[in-house]
Amino acid sequence: MPRLRFHLIANAHLDPVWLWDWREGLNEGLATCRAVLDLMERYPELTFVRGEASVYKHIERHDPETFARIRAAISAGKWDVVGGNFVQPDTNLPATEVLLRQFTRGLGYFSKSLGVRPTVAWAPDSFGHSAGWPEIYAAAGMQSFAFSRPFESDLKLPGPAFWWEGAAGSKVLAWRMPVGWYGSTRTELPERLDRYKAEAPRWGLQNVAIFFGLGNHGGGPSRAQIETVLRWRDRHPEVDVEFSTLHRFFASLARESENLKTFRGELNFALRGCYASMASFKFAYRRTENRLLRAERISAAVALAIEADDVATAAAESTVDSRSSALPACDADVVGLREAWDAVLFNTFHDVLPGTSIERAFIDQHAWIGLAAHQTQRAELNALNALAARIDTRVPPAEEDHPTVVPLLVWNSRAVDFDGPVEFEVPLDYRPIDAFRNKTEAVPLAVRDDRGKALRFQTIATEHDFASDVPWRKRFVTRLKIPAFGWRIITAGWEPAAAASTKAIVSDIQIRRGRISNQHWRISASPGRSNVAFARAAKPPLNLRVLTIDDPWGSWGGHDGEVEAEHINHVTRVWKITALDCLERGPERAALAVKFEADGSWLELTILLHRDDPAVVVRSRVFWSQKAARLKLEFSAGGEAEFEVPGGTIRRAPCGEVPGGRWVKVDRAANGFIFASDAIYNFDSTARRFSATVLRSSRYAANERASADVGSRAPNAWRPYTDLGEHVFQFALADLGADPAALAQRLEAPPLIQIVTAHAGKMPRSASVLKLSAGLQLLAFLPARTEPGSWVLRAQNLSRRSVSASVLILGEALALGRLEGGAIRSWLLHKETTGGAGGAHWSARETTAAEEIISREIHS
Repeated sequence: MPRLRFHLIANAHLDPVWLWDWREGLNEGLATCRAVLDLMERYPELTFVRGEASVYKHIERHDPETFARIRAAISAGKWDVVGGNFVQPDTNLPATEVLLRQFTRGLGYFSKSLGVRPTVAWAPDSFGHSAGWPEIYAAAGMQSFAFSRPFESDLKLPGPAFWWEGAAGSKVLAWRMPVGWYGSTRTELPERLDRYKAEAPRWGLQNVAIFFGLGNHGGGPSRAQIETVLRWRDRHPEVDVEFSTLHRFFASLARESENLKTFRGELNFALRGCYASMASFKFAYRRTENRLLRAERISAAVALAIEADDVATAAAESTVDSRSSALPACDADVVGLREAWDAVLFNTFHDVLPGTSIERAFIDQHAWIGLAAHQTQRAELNALNALAARIDTRVPPAEEDHPTVVPLLVWNSRAVDFDGPVEFEVPLDYRPIDAFRNKTEAVPLAVRDDRGKALRFQTIATEHDFASDVPWRKRFVTRLKIPAFGWRIITAGWEPAAAASTKAIVSDIQIRRGRISNQHWRISASPGRSNVAFARAAKPPLNLRVLTIDDPWGSWGGHDGEVEAEHINHVTRVWKITALDCLERGPERAALAVKFEADGSWLELTILLHRDDPAVVVRSRVFWSQKAARLKLEFSAGGEAEFEVPGGTIRRAPCGEVPGGRWVKVDRAANGFIFASDAIYNFDSTARRFSATVLRSSRYAANERASADVGSRAPNAWRPYTDLGEHVFQFALADLGADPAALAQRLEAPPLIQIVTAHAGKMPRSASVLKLSAGLQLLAFLPARTEPGSWVLRAQNLSRRSVSASVLILGEALALGRLEGGAIRSWLLHKETTGGAGGAHWSARETTAAEEIISREIHS
């Protein structure tokens, strides 16, 4: 019979932000690594595992001598670089592509600076793991995975070792710590080793991983712990005990993995309160995450379009193509966004994005994420200005001394055609127009497409309230078609000739007192009532209520596994409607403003219905003054639902507070619907109700319950509570026949509209750069540094069935191969010159996200 082998894995889990700020956290990483290297000199057989590229980068910059010692320990096989990511992120909340970038950024750094390529994922402290992770790991080339949460009391698994399988069939060899946790106190190691020896026979495994080391604020293994292991080994010669690494352990486990069982689904749930904690940071992070993904795609697409224009110009003029000498300026922004990417990746850390750190730390993290947001806006400005400089953006000459209409570049950052409402604001003149004083609605206006055709539009209130008796600026709502991953030039503004051609617009928008409707929805509300009714044909009304829920739990919810913290539904107040107004009256859009109030808090909903639009968009502003409570939006439909999560989707029956992503499809109710938002991550449902948690106010970094009395005499009364004050977010509703991903992207990635200057240009006023075949969602598009003219395309098959994937790139069709349902794939696209009459054509080579970025880091 094979001997039992204990792989003792020393580690030093370090939260770079938690009960301290990021400066203290990173410096502690440096101090811990020095201490471990010193221990290795005293105990030559000691090994150590360390992940997170951000920690290594900090050491490389501030202590080159220690960094060199780490490299030497790696070469000696004693130091194991694991995880492959930039930080140890939350694994339920960030976007799929952001989690993939954890690996492209981390693995690229490890390859370039340490000469290693980890294949073991390491997430010992993250709070549960979405069902899409096997596909994310496969896309990054990761082969195995070690974790601790959820514990066995939260989720039963086939055993400590198992295969975890994703929707597309990708598998990762997984290990959940069956005894203890990833670290150890100074005294618990003997008991832990005894327990492993006693329980190991029932697992049927020869190889068992046992983790030890002082955790949280660094620490790592201590001399006493190492001596304990050595003494225990001497007393138990019947067990092979070795200081090991995660890569060595999984290599051994793989040799006996043939009979391991397979688990399909999510590794959840744990510490459920953190899905809603610190909404002010979650909202800011989500906005920045979306802006960064959009800015990178725009920068890359514009660079490709400009490159193609240069090639066409060179061919037409019979000149030499000099693309390789310098990429367009906007392409440099793809690289320039690296700092923004580092900010977003660092802020996915599992005590930052989940909202479980101290207040002082969050002040720093807000500033950091704000810097990233600014950098994304600058990149978008640079890219669209570079594109507009080459496009024919001319406008008709003005009459007499009037200003011209304004040209606008409208960009669609999605890889499918856009057909929907857009909203924008332009100046009419350099000063308010006195000729239309007190008759601002009489100004002759026009909105025209790229061919000069007049578009139907509606003017709405401007963002300012300055000199409202005279026109100066106008805000428009119109409907546009924009090519996939492309642009369209439109014009808008003061056009005297437009007055005579103005006609009544036929519209399905109807407005009555307290009610707006189109052919898809009828929305009504009344002061004094507690609900807004969203009615559809042949279905019961979908009623929305606003609730205050008692929530005395700390940042993590039930930190110690309390079952009652999983179901937070004790209603302390049902909010009432106190005001109602119709702000916009069609024909393109109606807007119903509804104000709810309760106990000094208020919520203003601006409910938007567009002409012939099957979706309802709700802009929301809340002022929150409650402590030890949460704010929920409750809808009168419940039961089983499908949730978008990182890497895919998951179907859940009602099971309490759960994490979710961009959308939820409540489809097992008579009045089922789709809910999407640009901010919210926390949901729960019962057989008859579905709720979304907007805010929860707990004390910062607290694991104890708050007193029912949160007044000045209560325990810890003067400790601050999170999320008091004003917050802004959006959500949208649609019927079950709608595309939930498209509904979410309407909020998170709307067309970007930029005023540009008028001038002649060679490039067309409307064009598409890239279009994906049906069912595919674009995750990334960026230049590859491996060779000039190569581009990285990453997409996911959102359907449950296999599809034949293809892309239309600059008008040329390119087959990408078969893609299983739920699969994530990356390709290197390259323009190849074939010679002869065929000219140049695009080719595609499949790669992994990690392989592409490692090449990028080495060649950059």
